[in-house]
Amino acid sequence: MAEVVGAGAHTHLILNLVGADQPGLVSSVTRVIVDTGCNLESSRITVVGGYCCMALSASGNWKTLGTLESRLERLEAEMGLVVVARRGPLEERSETAMPYAVDAVALDAPGLLNALADFFTSRGVNLRDVQTRVYIAQQTGARMFAANMVVDIPAGQHLASLRGEFMDFCDELNVDGVLDPIKA
Repeated sequence: MAEVVGAGAHTHLILNLVGADQPGLVSSVTRVIVDTGCNLESSRITVVGGYCCMALSASGNWKTLGTLESRLERLEAEMGLVVVARRGPLEERSETAMPYAVDAVALDAPGLLNALADFFTSRGVNLRDVQTRVYIAQQTGARMFAANMVVDIPAGQHLASLRGEFMDFCDELNVDGVLDPIKA
């Protein structure tokens, strides 16, 4: 059953949906959003291990969002999805932060993503977007780990120090890492 958390004067419904990947799944989900009068503001959709994982933000007024919420259980049953929904406000975080791109490549080993997350978290840096994959290197046949992230560095953070610490961290783990500002 769809879990709906929060209520009130919020203008967005944040949806997380997971189900077996199948043709028409994205179309069915987005059709429900459109048919209820809501607008799809942002989305991230990917297939992981044969499952389609969707993170969506739908906007609308209290009536359209309520209608969308009321249709989630049926969508869940018809499409074989697990759905979690939360109400949220329109505004983004107001804290001043600078977005940076992080790219890291290394021989695959357990705990690499956790080590990267711990590195940034321990320095007050928020991980906003994280994508990882394991692949086989063409020339060597070795299993490789690759991470692409967007992090939000607080405006008061000393960038040169953070970059130096990141390079030292990468050297310790034998990771090829890059930390670059995102150009607007």
